[in-house]
Amino acid sequence: MNIGLLSDTHSAGSGWDLPAAVLDALRGCELILHCGDLECLGVLDCLEQVAPVLAVRGYEDPREPGPRLADTTRIVEAAGVRIGMVHDIQWPAPPILTTPDGMGLQYPAAGLADIVRRKFGGPVDVVAFGDTHEELAEWRDGVLFVNPGSPTYPGRRHAAGSLGTIALLDIDNSGIKVHIVNLAG
Repeated sequence: MNIGLLSDTHSAGSGWDLPAAVLDALRGCELILHCGDLECLGVLDCLEQVAPVLAVRGYEDPREPGPRLADTTRIVEAAGVRIGMVHDIQWPAPPILTTPDGMGLQYPAAGLADIVRRKFGGPVDVVAFGDTHEELAEWRDGVLFVNPGSPTYPGRRHAAGSLGTIALLDIDNSGIKVHIVNLAG
């Protein structure tokens, strides 16, 4: 199964203002997960042109009735993999702290599985989060932590005014693979 993962699109318009490069990079995905800070529901409508969408709210996001947009956290099961979604990995408690530069995570010396279980209400194989606008993909204690960065307002690793990143998850019999896609080329 191919899953597109993005966050922090911060639409300034109706949500249909996503760059074509974002939609092109997501073509072929069977599911799209948005980790919040979309700022308008039209972003989800636009993404649904490509594949079904599930999302979690960021700080300034509107609410929507129904299953498409969860308030804080959610677990999505896809191809036998449990993906825990949250906008800010530091909230709700218990937090997993980011490094001072926002480019990495500060994992606890022990008890990470318990923190993840408490945060999402059950065990997960993947933690998908956003908020920092900095892309990250790393395994820790058997869990894949992925921040797709921001496609439209990228972090410090990118030139000002350039497009940023999304992530693609590929789940098959051999396991979970993640690829960070740099939309600027």
